[in-house]
Amino acid sequence: MAMPAGAKRERRARLDEDGKEELVDRISRLPDDVLGNIVSFLPTKDGARTQVLSSRWRPIWRSAPLNLEISIAYVSRILSAHQGPGRRFCTQFPYLDPSDRSATLDRWLRSPALNSLQVLEFHLGSPLQNPPLPASVHLFSSTLRAASFGCCAFPEGNSASPLHLPLLKQLSLFDVRISETSFNALLAACPTLQSLLLTNISGCSRVQIVSQNLRSIGFLRTFYRDGHTSLQQLIIKDAPYLERLLCFENGSGMEVTVVSAPQLHRSCIPSSTTVVHSMKVLALTQPDLCLDMVINLLKCFPCLEKLYIETQKAGKKNTWCHKYKNLIGTIEIHLKKIVLTNYRGNTSHVNFAKFFVLNARMLQSMRFELFDQNPSTAWIEKQHGLLQIKKASRVIQFDFVAKNSCSLMLSIEFAGQVHDLLTADPFVKLHNWT
Repeated sequence: MAMPAGAKRERRARLDEDGKEELVDRISRLPDDVLGNIVSFLPTKDGARTQVLSSRWRPIWRSAPLNLEISIAYVSRILSAHQGPGRRFCTQFPYLDPSDRSATLDRWLRSPALNSLQVLEFHLGSPLQNPPLPASVHLFSSTLRAASFGCCAFPEGNSASPLHLPLLKQLSLFDVRISETSFNALLAACPTLQSLLLTNISGCSRVQIVSQNLRSIGFLRTFYRDGHTSLQQLIIKDAPYLERLLCFENGSGMEVTVVSAPQLHRSCIPSSTTVVHSMKVLALTQPDLCLDMVINLLKCFPCLEKLYIETQKAGKKNTWCHKYKNLIGTIEIHLKKIVLTNYRGNTSHVNFAKFFVLNARMLQSMRFELFDQNPSTAWIEKQHGLLQIKKASRVIQFDFVAKNSCSLMLSIEFAGQVHDLLTADPFVKLHNWT
């Protein structure tokens, strides 16, 4: 019985000269909408390059949801060639006058290629110059799921049109000038917001957080030199589902007050005056390692289980045998894990670590990320003796390892720590800690 012509062609496509099955391009057989969805997740350049694969692929990228993260030099060309809709638009302005930056971005955001945008990220340049927030941002009120606004000023006064983002889950404000009134209005207009990052905020000295859905807050404050008021006080007034409060400190401290956040159990704050029993994870930086400060924090967070500390200098004396003689019997330390980054093994650092070796009854592991990347075996053995490991109340795992190249607080990945809600401990992912 003769084989149909179509079946013969299909068989020839599957078999090579030796009768073995060849790889078949099954991806190209997928429907256009499926291919377009795949292409939309590729980086901008890679998505555009799919047009050269074959005539089958040529129209896919032009009609796929646009994922645009590229230099400003190519934005206009791509927007004019693409039919849309948009999925993600991300760009920065390394040059142009401040007024030109805002006007240029406003023009781009009005392009039909960006209709139905879900992710919008932009930074308009120097933090000392804050051009106005483009009015065209309002076009995406009903579609935005994630937004990052950089180096812009939110409008004030009666002419200010309130920005409503009912579907927004993630919000980052970088080098933004905004008043306390405008900030409160913005937060109220984001009823589904789950994560918030505030970096170098000016225009207000304090902000109050009232949100029924926020789960993660991060903030970074530096000194401002442009005459504008910088953010000095953060008040968590009512955040029933807040789990993380992360401070990436780089400059003067910020006063943090927690009024109501019953679910808060992971934090990275330099100081606190509020007792939070639900806090389980704490991370902080100390230029000079200071045992006194850490003990005060343990009083604020009596149920703390994990402590991450990064230090930069040799540290204070940290003598404690006589100073805390009466305290040791009254404070209960629940710490199970301590990670100390930039450990030098000097008297200050040894005294600090030895306090927990001898007094943290529930301690299970201590990890020392070393300032000296190549310690000898003899040096590590000497550290075991200085830390009096044999006197520990229980078996503790001690690890002396090379320091991870990432900085705990000032890593470029801190935005990911704030917005990634799938990772139970945000600091584990950053440093590959276990």
